[in-house]
Amino acid sequence: MNRENIYNMKGFTKVFKFTLVQTFKNSAYRLSFFLFVIIMTIMGPLQYIMSRNSMETARDSFEADFDDTKLKNVYVINNTSVDFDFEYVVGAVEEENSNIEGYEIASKYIPVIDDEGMKVGNVHFIMTDKSYDELKNELGKDEAVTLIKKIDEGYEVSGIISDDSEVETGEIDDAAGYIRTYFEQARLKDVNISESDIKKITSGLDTDGVITESDYLAEQNKTITGDKYFTYILGFSVIVMMIISLSNSFIIASVTEEKQSKLVESLLVSVRPMALLMGKICGMMGYVLSILACGFIGSKLSDFIMNNIMKVDSTQYSGAGFDFSLFKSFGPSGIVILLVALILGYLTFAVIGGIMGSSCSKVEDTQNATGTVMMIVMLGYMGAIFVGIADKPMLNTVLAFIPPFSYFSAPIMYVTGRIGLGVLLGTFLIQIIILILLVLLCAKVYRTLILSDSSTPKIMQILKTARQ
Repeated sequence: MNRENIYNMKGFTKVFKFTLVQTFKNSAYRLSFFLFVIIMTIMGPLQYIMSRNSMETARDSFEADFDDTKLKNVYVINNTSVDFDFEYVVGAVEEENSNIEGYEIASKYIPVIDDEGMKVGNVHFIMTDKSYDELKNELGKDEAVTLIKKIDEGYEVSGIISDDSEVETGEIDDAAGYIRTYFEQARLKDVNISESDIKKITSGLDTDGVITESDYLAEQNKTITGDKYFTYILGFSVIVMMIISLSNSFIIASVTEEKQSKLVESLLVSVRPMALLMGKICGMMGYVLSILACGFIGSKLSDFIMNNIMKVDSTQYSGAGFDFSLFKSFGPSGIVILLVALILGYLTFAVIGGIMGSSCSKVEDTQNATGTVMMIVMLGYMGAIFVGIADKPMLNTVLAFIPPFSYFSAPIMYVTGRIGLGVLLGTFLIQIIILILLVLLCAKVYRTLILSDSSTPKIMQILKTARQ
């Protein structure tokens, strides 16, 4: 008697076509297509409008603080080599206000220069050559100091008040934030960065915390850093998690349903076990790629609306939020790398899902199977978030080689310059080896598991079945 070839793919094409057609016949999956296009289309305009509203609200409350505050005098001490003066601040503020609707109303917030310094609302900013030690004993209850200094990590602007001050902490924070914002622009201008580049760099500037030298140098070298890098890694991780979750639930449910209805016994007469599972996986991958295409189309429609209807320059909203438009952010080579990474991740988790689904005897078992896959997915997702927050060279390199973290973070680390091509190729090699091993395992156990009526076996039992 001839022994069956466990790698035989007879019937693969039929299963592939059937799965793809059934997916598009499903009303829930069709609805997903329309929702993706709509969401991706309105994502850009919606985020831009929300961002503008937040900026206007923040500016209104910020300016109101200068009109209604106990703070009267703020002494500015610049202990850096950056040429920072009030004339530059006034010029920057005037340029900002000139782009605001109702400029006449906004113009009352433009600082006024006098013999002593600069006045904004009721607050008088006074540049001084005195040290903080000389000033600290002279500060009144309605006065404060903003100290600009160089530290190991970069630059820091601190707000300081006297022990008996009547000034609220938030008010001196506002004053220090005001100076910090324009000091950041001044130091970029000090190294001959153009005005247009300064606008891009300081767009959405977070004035909380320390301005680090690494961020400063990264901006000079035009690399992706800070919040923008985290946005990319978060966006890609969400896409990977969403696609894996969606496809695995379908694969596990489909395999379990066929097994429970005994339909699989009829299918195996004309279709080989490996062809049955791989047809499902590849058919579902066709749906996944269609989702990406819809997401890309939606992002293009979003760009069209922003550029041609709302008349907004792309620099004011590009890279905002996380959506499928991130695939176009890194050029053709970036698209290829992200798609290869996404396909490898999808196939790997889909095979795991297929094996887990084949071990389910009833619908209730699918919860455990899906939970196992999602536990691995969430581990990789949370690891990617941690990598994005930490952003340390050694940590990036190490985790780029370790699944499941590498599926969610390695491609973004490469396209943003965190790891080199050699590390990325090593990552892909490890992922391909894991995929091949999983396919070999699936070939050995799939027929036995899918024809078995036993309860959901554990991982060790699946491996034992493969050895037998």
